Order: sequence, then C-alpha cells, then structure tokens
Amino acid sequence: MMKPHRAPWECRYAKESRSKCLPGRRPKTDQEYFEILCLCILQAGLSWGTIRNNWSRYRRGFYNFDIDKLSRTEPSVLMKRDVIKNRKKVEAIIHNANEFLKITKEYDSFYGFLKSMKTVERRSVIRTLMQRFRHVGEYMAEFYPHCVGFWSVT
Repeated sequence: MMKPHRAPWECRYAKESRSKCLPGRRPKTDQEYFEILCLCILQAGLSWGTIRNNWSRYRRGFYNFDIDKLSRTEPSVLMKRDVIKNRKKVEAIIHNANEFLKITKEYDSFYGFLKSMKTVERRSVIRTLMQRFRHVGEYMAEFYPHCVGFWSVT
C-alpha cells in the first residue's frame, strides 16, 4: 500500500495513477515558485529519481535558480556550465525567468498572479500557464499548480 506523499519531491510514480499524491505546499517566495517550475521543466522526459539524485548539481548550474541572474544570462553561458545538454530547456528557463519578472511587476508576486486566477476555470488557468511560459505543455500546466498547492490533481 502506498503512503500519501507530496509532489514532486517524494513522488516515486509518473502521472500519479497508482498513488496518493497530495498537493504540494505553497511556496513562501517567488524564488521557490520559480525553482519548482524549473524542476518540472528539467524533469520532462527524465525520471523523478534522476532529477532528485542530481538536484544539487542543477541548482549550482542554474545559479540556485536566481530569477534576476538567469533573466540576464545567455543560453550559451549556461550550456558551457554543462548542467544539461537540452538547449530548449535552458532557453525556456531563461525566458521563464524574464516572464516571472514581468508577472511580479504586474501582480506584486507570483502568488498574487496565481491568486488572481483562483476563480477562473481550470482550463483557463492551464491555457494561461501554457501561453506565458515556455516548455510548459498541457500536462505540466496542470501538474505545476498541483506542485505548488494551487489545486489537487484529479
């Protein structure tokens, strides 16, 4: 019998079909929201175990997911740090850092942005996340809010 766990750090199963995956806890800072988004992007196509085992290396390679620093970094600089070879993921992280900065100016915080969508229907939230962020498809746009405690995966 599987014990309930919080996603994605304790999750051992893709798509959670056989487990009791609880919503993640709400991050306290924009930095934490951004790191979780990057975690989801980096995980795409890889196992959660691979990500968990290498997370400290990813954090170092991506400047501890410092939004300001990443927003000003060229993809070639991150590619030379040899953290991940997928240029599209690197470019997405840089683009998303810039998008986070825009969102925090517009809503005062990323939490404010999410809170503004609390009364919006689920499909609209998914569509908004897919439009604003790169390398975020439909599954990730539904999974990310679950990871940050916005809703439960059903």
